[in-house]
Amino acid sequence: MTDVTIYIAQSLDGYIADAEGSIAWLRPFEAGDYGYDAFYGRIDAVVMGTGTYRDCRRFPDWPYRGKAVMVMTKSGRLDDDGLAVFDDRTAVEIAVDLERAGLGRIWVAGGSGPIRAFLDAGLVRRLRIFTIPLLLGSGTPLWKPGKRRWNATLERSVTHGNGVVETVHALAAAQS
Repeated sequence: MTDVTIYIAQSLDGYIADAEGSIAWLRPFEAGDYGYDAFYGRIDAVVMGTGTYRDCRRFPDWPYRGKAVMVMTKSGRLDDDGLAVFDDRTAVEIAVDLERAGLGRIWVAGGSGPIRAFLDAGLVRRLRIFTIPLLLGSGTPLWKPGKRRWNATLERSVTHGNGVVETVHALAAAQS
């Protein structure tokens, strides 16, 4: 069974990138231990959108070595270096193929388009959201409008020493 998790940071006002599309506003909060290494060790594959992929390519080192990476895109191949597979299929088709390949623990790393696609497909089981104590005022919102309602059960809430609030919610489809 596929286990899809969202693990992402957002500003207090719900943005994942600032008005320029940058995530540099996260740098002052990078030193915290948010359990990333343990989380990363448990996942098999990473799914992201084109914007997230382009952001990751600006890092000095590719952050997802050793993991299968799928980029949801309608733009076709963005490069040919083999770090990611570029895919224009639906969230369900991608999840089925990853599961068939034995890669059933999937992290949808961003952006808001792939996150919404996996939510609307009914595939997300867990949200792990890190709310950064900063109001950006504008930018790329984490939550795009969607087609599906969810009930979220809070499993854990932790306030880190630097003010970052981590919440973990289990999701179940809401009854109509």
